[in-house]
Amino acid sequence: MRIVIDWTPGEPRIRLEAAGEFGSLHIEPAEPEHGISAGDLASLGRPSGEQHVFVDPNTIRALAGTQAADDSWSAGFDAMIEYAERRGWLSPAGEIRVHITPGR
Repeated sequence: MRIVIDWTPGEPRIRLEAAGEFGSLHIEPAEPEHGISAGDLASLGRPSGEQHVFVDPNTIRALAGTQAADDSWSAGFDAMIEYAERRGWLSPAGEIRVHITPGR
């Protein structure tokens, strides 16, 4: 699962790609030549260092659109959140810590 940031004039556009791939979750730029830092992503979540952002799972569900209403998608997503919790990747508020993949 990838949260893709498209840098256009104004606020960045954010979309979810590979929403059914529950084995990984990261943030990446749409254009590899554009780097991303945690401070650039206030509209998505709360920075955690330079290369991570805490994102509310409901934000990810919203990005998934109609897929989030599917029972099998929801079960896979819930399992991903449970795995993140076991690994210590959730904040006390339940936000998931997501790695930012740097651009070029």
